[in-house]
Amino acid sequence: MVSAPSLSTRDEAAARTGQPAGEGQAQGGPAACRQSWALEDAAGSATQILVVCGSDVRRAPVTPGAMTRALNPALEVAHERVCACAARVPAPAFVDLVITAVPADGRASVEPSEPDAALDPQVAQGFLACVGSVPVPFARFAVDECGGQGATTYVYSLNVELER
Repeated sequence: MVSAPSLSTRDEAAARTGQPAGEGQAQGGPAACRQSWALEDAAGSATQILVVCGSDVRRAPVTPGAMTRALNPALEVAHERVCACAARVPAPAFVDLVITAVPADGRASVEPSEPDAALDPQVAQGFLACVGSVPVPFARFAVDECGGQGATTYVYSLNVELER
């Protein structure tokens, strides 16, 4: 799995919102819910995306264009779903999500990963049931990062910290 930077560390939240670290916590929701999850915001960072071409899998840095166009619709849905669940049910300290997009098919999906053993299993399972698996359709488009070796699939794994 690709290791992505956490979306809600206090320093990162402060950088994105312009607030000093720790401010905004009084709003009651996780800092990750007050931030953008768009991939353009991760461009230039250490964030990596898996590019799957048939049986060939490689890691690539986030680049604006086809990658962001394919993954951003699912990231938007994931952001809405995770934050709605965080407002309704007890949330674990973090949740791992896998976002997969196939531009040629015009489909993406959001899947929560199995909960980490360090989390309270009842809280984690309840939260993951709330988030669920979500299919996300978008307008099909052609992209050939695979050099004719099959459809390009992008896979983005991210860890969302939900501590308030």
